[in-house]
Amino acid sequence: MDRLTNEKIISDVKENNDIVAVVSEYVNLKQSGRSFTGLCPFHSEKTPSFTVSREKQLFYCFGCGAGGDVLSFIMRIENLSFGAALRFLAERANMRLPEFEPSPTGQKQKEERERLYRLNAFAAEFYKKILWQTKTGEKAVAYLEARGITRATAEKFGLGYAPPQWRALVGLFRKKGVPLDEAEKAGLVCGGAEGYYDRFRDRLLFPITDPRGRVIGFGGRILGEGQPKYLNSPETVLYQKSRSLYGLAEAREGIRRQGRVIIVEGYMDVIQAHQHGIDEVVASSGTALTPEQVRLLKRYSDKVFIAYDADAAGEAATIRGLDLLAAAGAEVRVVRLPAGEDPDSLLKKEGAAGFRRYVAESVDLFTFKLAYILEKADLATPTGKAQAVQRVFPLLTQMQNEIAREAYLKQTAAAVGVSEASIYDQWRIYKYNLRKNKQRLDIKNNQRHTNDIAPARRRQPDALAGEKELLPLERELLRGCLQEKDFFARIRRTLIEIKFSAPLYDRLRQQLVEWDLSGEWPPPADAFPPEIRGLYMELLAENQMNPLPVDLDGCLKRLRQRQLTEEIRRLEQEVAVSLDGQVEGVSPLKLQENLALLNELHKKLREEFPTFSGLI
Repeated sequence: MDRLTNEKIISDVKENNDIVAVVSEYVNLKQSGRSFTGLCPFHSEKTPSFTVSREKQLFYCFGCGAGGDVLSFIMRIENLSFGAALRFLAERANMRLPEFEPSPTGQKQKEERERLYRLNAFAAEFYKKILWQTKTGEKAVAYLEARGITRATAEKFGLGYAPPQWRALVGLFRKKGVPLDEAEKAGLVCGGAEGYYDRFRDRLLFPITDPRGRVIGFGGRILGEGQPKYLNSPETVLYQKSRSLYGLAEAREGIRRQGRVIIVEGYMDVIQAHQHGIDEVVASSGTALTPEQVRLLKRYSDKVFIAYDADAAGEAATIRGLDLLAAAGAEVRVVRLPAGEDPDSLLKKEGAAGFRRYVAESVDLFTFKLAYILEKADLATPTGKAQAVQRVFPLLTQMQNEIAREAYLKQTAAAVGVSEASIYDQWRIYKYNLRKNKQRLDIKNNQRHTNDIAPARRRQPDALAGEKELLPLERELLRGCLQEKDFFARIRRTLIEIKFSAPLYDRLRQQLVEWDLSGEWPPPADAFPPEIRGLYMELLAENQMNPLPVDLDGCLKRLRQRQLTEEIRRLEQEVAVSLDGQVEGVSPLKLQENLALLNELHKKLREEFPTFSGLI
């Protein structure tokens, strides 16, 4: 499909999705003059700095710098690729996208999914009617009342009741002409030797929805005698337990407002929490967190609290789930509930204030793991203490922050009951052995890649810190380039010779440099690949909503100074490593070349920046 057609499709989708209407589904907006303002959904704030312009069809946050058009908003808030966001908005506007027309097989699968959604919605309505409008449902209503659940809360979550008859839903499907093999695919009925029968009978039903609130399955709690106590829908085209989180559709706004998500185990835990006004709560439905659930959670918050009951929180499977969250970059905290309590029972006893107190007293992942390790250790003997400490050290190696690591070493010493000096001594020995093993691997790698002296050194915290400091400078320079074609043309040659530290920023720099300046400026958004289009739209939005001119010459000068100092720092590290003999295979000639280059860079730094007094 040619570029003009593609541009027309994108334009049509945006025209059919007014940005104020779309953003209002996620943010509580209030009109302020010609714009709309609200609390930013992308960072925590108390004073609104998030602005949406209907006139410009753009959003921008003066607090965190997030900005762009309606596509950029959906990409960011739903964590979707450009194509997926385009499909999302097209579906919202009931539009068909020519370039995404499915194949005959794909179309058949899509139609099947839509039929299953309709069947689940139909079943949910049937179960709700049985619960609230029939004598049969009185037993389930009484159960909810005994558990302290109000009707308003039950209706918020769409609770229903499956009657005890074997073919109540089957009979209704037959009456409506619904093919029972389709109902079986949805997990609503089962096929047996005597025909089809209802999967759920005499159970309080909890509809399980996707993040958009569409019913994909059910969880049912038996109200009479029998097993299992809880019965879930089977795996279907729509429902996979490992990819679902109960209550996410109801919790999305609460998660964004609070800037965190609280994970509990069961359906009643979620419902009780929401009833008490704690609406950032979802459930993993009794399973340890899976990679798919972690990815889903990360779409909504980087701050995750785990509030399982005491027994479940100590299970190895749960700890693996916490590690998955930490590996994904989430800030993980564990809410330690009293023995024998779960969120449901605790909320009924101590109310929202009591539950929030336990949340406020939650511990970070290291503290939780330390307690877990020490609970299983024999701290009454020297050998037991030594073994416990050795089990803690691998946790400390995962931390990049030295200050936090030192604090945790002191915490470990106090918890184990040994002196800080002895802990530090053992930690140094542990690090030394770890480093020696790593050096053996590095030497092997260096023998295979003699031209790359110390690749691991480039990932040292100092180097990363330097890159982070460069990002605002690089971003501001790019924003300035988009303001005026003449400004950009003047510094274009200089930009060709510069390489940005952030790969995404550098790709945008390279594409701008290669753009034909005889055309429009700034370039149209669809001229950029999806992976950098979001950044480009943010910069355009910032210029539109906050059009302060950028000091391009000053940006270039500071960037050049920073890059020179970073190159000097990198070379000094390589020379120091070579002189210490920590890396084999570095020839005297190579070392001499590095020293000469180092002198040359220092000279350039003094000449270009005569007032410069040392590394930044």
